[in-house]
Amino acid sequence: MNTPFFFLHIPRTAGTTINSIIKHNFKPHEILSIYRDSDYRRHETADAALLDRIRLIQGHLLLATYDPPRIYGRDVRVFTFLRNPVERLISEYLFQKSWPDNHLYRYLNEGNISFADYITSRDKKLKYRGKNFMTRAVSGMDFDLEGFPRTALDTAKRHIEHVFGFVGIQEMFDESLLLLRDFLGLRSIYHERMNVLRGGAKKPITEADRALALERNAADAELYAFAVETFKDRIAGRGPGFTRELKAFRTINARFGRVCALITARDGPGTDTPVEMPKNLLFPG
Repeated sequence: MNTPFFFLHIPRTAGTTINSIIKHNFKPHEILSIYRDSDYRRHETADAALLDRIRLIQGHLLLATYDPPRIYGRDVRVFTFLRNPVERLISEYLFQKSWPDNHLYRYLNEGNISFADYITSRDKKLKYRGKNFMTRAVSGMDFDLEGFPRTALDTAKRHIEHVFGFVGIQEMFDESLLLLRDFLGLRSIYHERMNVLRGGAKKPITEADRALALERNAADAELYAFAVETFKDRIAGRGPGFTRELKAFRTINARFGRVCALITARDGPGTDTPVEMPKNLLFPG
């Protein structure tokens, strides 16, 4: 039985770009994507031979167990990306309000849900959003949404150090890709930016909104700071050659991006299949 990789895709952490890179490095039958409730249920009873062919599982879902990391009854090698929690929440909120195909679009717009409402509401649809979600995803623990989840935070830190095989940082994306390439054994990591918020979607978020988001996500802020320092230590361990490697990658990837832009200008943007957020997996009722 093989040990597949598992991409714990936290929303708005460069996952669409990562998914694109994965598609260019793995064969379609080697990838299992779980982005709908129906996807998860269907594969709960999947034939073992089918799962044996899978090299990578990805999606907006949590592990069945974290230590050791397992899903569908088998061990997995876990990786994820983290992002500044305030910026992640702002991006998530604006994306949900601007993408008509997502399940919260009408609820947020017809209900005139503000950013402050989004991160403080106890409504079933928003209960787990804006409340230390990265800590929940990395720890795998439930906790009181109104208190500071110290136990879950300490568990999440331990998972970053000892359970997860790789934790990337969106704000250090190029550096993260170079390390992820080694972890996954990728052939190519050249990419174009994907799923970036359109300019028209970027409505003003006030400083008071940001302060509230930070207050409500203090554990995520501490977890993010811990992950950044851990990541920097990992880069330092690569030695001075990593800086040269990073510079060379950025030069070539910039050229790749320009070519992609020219092709898009000529042929028009591609279309992605709408993704239904698996509410019962990441955001249980």
